[in-house]
Amino acid sequence: MLGVVVAFFALAILAAVITRKEVMAMWPAAARLYALAGMSDVRPGPGLELAKIAPTRIPDGLIIEGDIINAGSTVRDVPRLRVALRDPAEKETQFKIIDPPTPRLGPGETAHFKISFDHPDEAATGVLVTFAPR
Repeated sequence: MLGVVVAFFALAILAAVITRKEVMAMWPAAARLYALAGMSDVRPGPGLELAKIAPTRIPDGLIIEGDIINAGSTVRDVPRLRVALRDPAEKETQFKIIDPPTPRLGPGETAHFKISFDHPDEAATGVLVTFAPR
């Protein structure tokens, strides 16, 4: 009898893990429980877009600028940014995590960010800017 209860419990947990997107859609409060268990599907920066990313070489450095755009119809919290330098093989050579230029953006608003790398790795030829995990 105990084996049946344990097996049923294990199957229920497995089903909850496999169908977590559907569970969160039907019961939004479940997202907090999944996040506590380390299984959150929520990516940082939902509704926000990164645009006009422009690296500029300067003597002894590199400046990276870009825009964060709220493409949604509600106010959005702006997460920290992860700015990574990459070599020609797309391998990361350096990165920095920076605070956003503003904590929130209203619908249609844009915020400009700028970061510098002093003495960047000479192998770095590309840049990737993403929202940093929380």
